Order: sequence, then C-alpha cells, then structure tokens
Amino acid sequence: MITGLLLGMSGQTSAQGLAPFVLPTGRSVLFDQGHFVDLANEAPRDQVVAADRLVYVTAAGELKLYQNGSVHRMEATPPGLLRAAGRTVAYLHEGALKVAEPVRPRELSASAGRFLVRDSLVLFHDRTDTTVNVFWKGRVFPLAGLPDTLDVPEAWVGSNTAVLYDRAARTAFRFHRGALEPLVDSCDAITVAAGGDLIGFSDDRSRSLHLWHKGRLTTLEPLAPQAMQAGEGLLAYVSGGGTFKCWSEGRVHTLLDHAPTAWMVRDSLLVVVDAGALKAFHDGALHVVEHYVPEQWMARDGVLTYLDLNREVWRYARGERIAVGREAGVDRFEVYGDVVLHPGSDGGVKVWWQGETYTRY
Repeated sequence: MITGLLLGMSGQTSAQGLAPFVLPTGRSVLFDQGHFVDLANEAPRDQVVAADRLVYVTAAGELKLYQNGSVHRMEATPPGLLRAAGRTVAYLHEGALKVAEPVRPRELSASAGRFLVRDSLVLFHDRTDTTVNVFWKGRVFPLAGLPDTLDVPEAWVGSNTAVLYDRAARTAFRFHRGALEPLVDSCDAITVAAGGDLIGFSDDRSRSLHLWHKGRLTTLEPLAPQAMQAGEGLLAYVSGGGTFKCWSEGRVHTLLDHAPTAWMVRDSLLVVVDAGALKAFHDGALHVVEHYVPEQWMARDGVLTYLDLNREVWRYARGERIAVGREAGVDRFEVYGDVVLHPGSDGGVKVWWQGETYTRY
C-alpha cells in the first residue's frame, strides 16, 4: 500500500524533478532529477517541496533545507508550523515567522500570528506592531492602517495578488506587485477569488460580478455569482442565474447550463466532474478526459493526473494525454510538480519524470 510507502505531508507544491519518499525500511530518500539521494535512515516528521527545494524536519527534530545537492540546517528544533507554495517555504519557530532560504533562513517577524503562503507571497500578521504585511520578492510591505484581517474571513490571497477588507474604512484593498490600492470602497461585505494577476469580486453595493485583471476593471455579470474560483489567467464561476462559466483570455465562455457536480481551479487548470465524466477546460471549452470519474485524480501545476480503469497512471494537459509508466494495478500515486511516484508491482518505488521511469528498491 502506498500509505505505508509515501508520506503525504502538508504543503506539497510545485517541484522541478524533486520528490521525497520513504522506503518500507523507513529510510528517507529523495529523487533529484534522475538520481536518488539517501537523506536519513529514519522517516522525517514533516516535509514540504517547493520547486527545487525540499524542507524537512528530521526524526531528531532538526529543520533542514535541501537544494542542488546541498543540505543546510535552518533550525536545531522543529518548527511549530511549516507551509510552502511555489518557490516559497515559510514556518513559525518559537513565535517568529521565517522564510527558508539556502544557507540561513530570513526572519519576517519576531512575533507573528496567522500567516498564508501562496506562490510568491506570504501574508502575515506582525504582532510586534499589530500590522498586516506582505512578503514579496525579498521585501516586506506593511499594509498600513489595516487591522488583523487574517483572523477573520476578509482576507484572500492568490499567487501574486492579495485582497484585504478594512471593516472600519468599509474598503477592500488590493495588493499586486508591490502596490497597495483600493479595490472597492463604501461596501459592508465582499466576496473575492484571488488568482494570478486577476481578482474576481462581488460587493454588496453593486451586487454584480467584477473582474480586475492587470489594472483593468470589467463587469462580467449583473448578478453576484453563486460560487467562483480563480487561477492563473482564468476565473471560473456559477453565475447568479445558475450557469457555469469561465473567463479566460479576455472572454467569458459559457460551459454548462447548470452547476457541475464538482469543480476546481488549480493554477491554470479548471477540472470539472459532470454527468459522470471527468472534464477539463481547454481552448474555450470543456473537453472530456474520461467518460467516468477516476478513483484517484489530482490537479496541480496545470496538469491533471489520474488512475484509469486499468489502474494505470495518466497525465492530461492542454488537450493531450500522456501515459505514466504503463504499469497496471497501481494502488495510489503521489505528484510533486513534474514527478509522479507510485509503488511498483516488483516491490520497488516507481518514479516517473520527463518520460522516463526510475526504480528504487
């Protein structure tokens, strides 16, 4: 069983040829762009992958960072909370919020409250001066005059955007690429979906669906949406009238005349379960990936990975399907960016990367 083989730790994110796993013997191993690295004889307590970095807590409690074949110790004792997204890894250690970087960590706050990590952003509450701040591209931007919105629902974070609602000022503020500006004012409630370079929102004043995209504001619908999710370059939503739509590349595409059974936006990918089939949005329309709903499927980094009826692993992206290894009878799989791992029928761990399969026993 894969549950005894792989550690499904929190905070898995985009990887570049990097994937950790644990052998049945308990040994911690890392696949790094075509070769295997033995990290320790014991399984880690926790671990996250962020692009080409692995940050993990050893069995002894040390926090370490692996990158480009080198291991750096971040802390001698375990963190209180470890999170990752994109290339960013943030953690709490003895009350301080830090970002894991090669050689030594960067401290963002000596006393931090709740924090959120999204791709290139870290949104956090600094208790030392009771401010909400954004860490972006190596700099900390104080969001002056805002309360601790991280402790209430009025805070939304996308890959490079953030929206915070100031109740006292009745104003929602938008952070994007280092600039903080009002998004909408004179409102008592707002619903937001934040993505990459875009924000979908509806406030109680206009009761419409608006899209902010790279500085341009557009009204998409006269009624507030029933639900919406944002990603990289797209905004999917169930309209006030109940139709399912997606904004992409400057256009609104009507996909279904009803709300699908299930749907999600992950990065640049919209995946839909409808009428007993698994579908994906591509080139302005929904395309059937399979005429059934796979037992296991996962959307990440713009790619859909799933098990077919023969329990073979497949990958779908931009209208094309690719077989992963062509081994049938796979129990479960794990995905780390462009790496897929699963237990093999021969007792080894199968690692698929860039069209090649590697095995570790």
